[in-house]
Amino acid sequence: MTMAVTQQYFGSTIHFVVLFSIIFSASPGVSSFHIPSSAVTGTSTSRSIQLFSSNPEITPPPPPKSDIPNPISLIVKSEQSDRQNDLMLGEDAGMYNFTNEKWGALGEAGWFTFFAAVATILTAVAVLWIYPPTGYGDDFVAFLENDIAHGNPHLVTLAFGIIFPIVHSGLASLRPLGEKIVGARFWRVIFAFPSLCLAYSWIVYFIAHAHDGVQFYDISQIGWVHGLAWITNFASFLFLYPSVYNLKEVAAVEKPKIHLWETGIIRITRHPQYVGQTMWSAAHLAMVGTSFTALT
Repeated sequence: MTMAVTQQYFGSTIHFVVLFSIIFSASPGVSSFHIPSSAVTGTSTSRSIQLFSSNPEITPPPPPKSDIPNPISLIVKSEQSDRQNDLMLGEDAGMYNFTNEKWGALGEAGWFTFFAAVATILTAVAVLWIYPPTGYGDDFVAFLENDIAHGNPHLVTLAFGIIFPIVHSGLASLRPLGEKIVGARFWRVIFAFPSLCLAYSWIVYFIAHAHDGVQFYDISQIGWVHGLAWITNFASFLFLYPSVYNLKEVAAVEKPKIHLWETGIIRITRHPQYVGQTMWSAAHLAMVGTSFTALT
């Protein structure tokens, strides 16, 4: 029963992340939005309107257009950043224009191929890792619990905290060599698959054991603390890939490239996914307050 509830909770979380991936990939104004100078200075033009005229075709001129972008327009087209002080060596992060996007046929660099690729990799994760009769996820967690940690959940989450960065950063460091052997697209799949598997198992284990260990404090009943933690957790999703990268390149639909982003959120944080994960962890620690959560 616990495992079923956990998987249902995480499934909802996946749907939540996918929804934000679709929305905020089209709104890099989160990272590169700027207000034109004319909107700040408040310049205006004076117009004279002819109130009395014998010519019925003369109509008053339309009101001046505002230089401030419509927030709704950011969903379909991104605003360019002010790069006057940039070195102009790198790229403008998260540029997007909905009119340039195409569904395309299967195999082309379009959104149809993107969803097919994402569905394929998630199906592979489900069959080879999550689904108990065919996957190895439960066996891996049991190995950590019984053979490594001997039933101590603190040691299990510590083991996850050691194994995941070794696998994730290790495969990232092997990217130049791996792309020469199997190509950029297939190496992206090799890189992503074990990271997704480990991340899933770690998050599910965290949900199941978040209240284990010593209870340092309990401030979950304080309303403003709960609200602040919820907002922090919500904002952490904005630091994921959609705010920085091209989603089709992440899914290897387009050939992955090494980028030097010179604008947006990545210029400030350097690793927005790490910052987002830190915010997520801090919000949960504030609400739970256990030694297990602190160690995780």
